[in-house]
Amino acid sequence: MPFKPDRNSGLGYPPVGGTPIGIPDATAVVQVGTIVSMFDEIQGWGEFIYLPGAASLAAGDLVLYDTTPGAASVTRHTNATGSNTGRPVAIAMAAIGATQFGWYQISGLAIVNTVSGQVAGVMMGTATAGQVGNTADAGDQILNARLTTARGTPAANQAYALIQRPFVQGQIT
Repeated sequence: MPFKPDRNSGLGYPPVGGTPIGIPDATAVVQVGTIVSMFDEIQGWGEFIYLPGAASLAAGDLVLYDTTPGAASVTRHTNATGSNTGRPVAIAMAAIGATQFGWYQISGLAIVNTVSGQVAGVMMGTATAGQVGNTADAGDQILNARLTTARGTPAANQAYALIQRPFVQGQIT
């Protein structure tokens, strides 16, 4: 992956024993929940969190995550699993399998998988696992996130999203 260490933050990268962003680990090589700051010449600054993987996860998928000690988990986001939960979300940086660990982006300009017809604007969860769009759906807006390009930029079936520790909209009453 193009992200490089943020030498100005003092966080450094990779952490001792860590692997580069975009490469999954067979076992946890750093503490689950570790956050690092990185820089890329195209996407700029970003933050990443180290988490377990999930079944059928692809790079660019939107996930729900939990960092409860001893029970950390990641689930591919759908509007059936995420609606109205207020849970934090992140974007997978690799295809991180259910028995693996890896890095997920939580802030900065990210590349996210999208559904057909998505344009720049609000970011919404969809019925398609891991993919986002902008069709309004009560309880499915991803807060602290905005799609900055239409589907197809930077690549087919993807878009850029500006995120700042995003989370799913909470309960609507």
